[in-house]
Amino acid sequence: MKKDGKSVSAILHIKVEAPSVISESYQSYNDSHSANLKLIHQLQVHQIELEMQNNELALAKERAEVAAQKYAEIYDFAAASHFTLSKDGEIIDLNNFGSQMLGRETRKLINSRFGFFVSEDTRPAFNRFINKLFTDKTKESCEVTLSAQNNVYKYVQLCGIVGGKGEYCLVSVTDITDLKKAEIELNHLKKGLEAEVLLRTDELRRTNLRLAQELNKRLANQKKLKQSLHEYRQLYNYLHKVREDERVSIARIIHDDIAQLLTTMKLELTYWKVNAEKPDLNTDENINSLLLLVEKSITAISLIITDLRPVILDKLGLIPALIQLFSGFQQHTGIVCDNRLLEDTFPVKTEAALVIYQVLVEVMANIRNHSKASYVTVKMASNPSAFSITVNDNGKGITSEELSNPNSFGIIGMKERIHGLKGQITFTGSIGKGTKILLKVPVKE
Repeated sequence: MKKDGKSVSAILHIKVEAPSVISESYQSYNDSHSANLKLIHQLQVHQIELEMQNNELALAKERAEVAAQKYAEIYDFAAASHFTLSKDGEIIDLNNFGSQMLGRETRKLINSRFGFFVSEDTRPAFNRFINKLFTDKTKESCEVTLSAQNNVYKYVQLCGIVGGKGEYCLVSVTDITDLKKAEIELNHLKKGLEAEVLLRTDELRRTNLRLAQELNKRLANQKKLKQSLHEYRQLYNYLHKVREDERVSIARIIHDDIAQLLTTMKLELTYWKVNAEKPDLNTDENINSLLLLVEKSITAISLIITDLRPVILDKLGLIPALIQLFSGFQQHTGIVCDNRLLEDTFPVKTEAALVIYQVLVEVMANIRNHSKASYVTVKMASNPSAFSITVNDNGKGITSEELSNPNSFGIIGMKERIHGLKGQITFTGSIGKGTKILLKVPVKE
């Protein structure tokens, strides 16, 4: 019974609590239903958003595929060669122009080393290019030579930049063979032009040097010409003075000798005329006196003629005239003259003989007046082409200043006379030992 009482209490408790429990359950059900509806609504909105995003993603994918297709087409059919290379220089990808440049199929070039196609002399430059690309991660460029099929070499320019996360690089390869050939040809032409310029410059330098030398020569000749004109004027004045002196000398000889002799003869003849009838007139004595006067007159006239032009020169020739000249020189001056002339010589024309004689007359006069010599040696040499005479004295010796003195008209006159015969005369002096005069004249035309 006791047990039944507990059961009734429990039942009664349940009855009392049941409405509240049922009410709470119903409220919980209502709340759960609202939450589910709200969740369903959110799921529907999220689904719509996902569908919209999916549509956008699909559109973006489509656009990306179109862009990728366009990029692939641009990449494959670009006018330049493009390569994708790894850090080791292996070809990851390339376009059609790249395969055409290397002369291989695209599938055969994938995973092959790009450096294999680079010439040995430019391969170090290519390796530096790759290393610097991945080290500095900046845009780099270099020029190399590629060896394609049939050992055909191409000059190319590489321009690259690192792509992705630094695992590969994109390299653009431009064929600059024509440009390089033009550059080589231009350098060749430049070197040729530089060589030509150097040659022309050297020619111009030599021409300028020749012109400068010619100008200096002409200036020197002009100076010499002016000096010669001055010397000729002075020589002309000197010769004019010498001629006047000769005229005065001849006039004096004529006045002092011939005129006096003729006056004495006139007086004698006048005396005869007046005293002809006188028986004590000594006829023989007067005639002898007149004959003596006539002989003296003839001698005086002969001396004048000899001074003007020696007769022996025309009659016997140059050598006898010179022998007479040197003998007379020794007789009148007391200076010993060692005459070593040869009588058997080749003939000298009369005009040349006269000039040689007159020059030697002046040479001996200079020795007599200026040298203070006591001994003179005369030597002669003759052949079919030239006649030469050497005169040496033991006097004081002529100096270089005297030889170069523009007022040394005697020396200038002698040189001009011999030069007129296409010959030469030289004067060599040694102080205290004497002077040597060498005269040489061609005798054959």
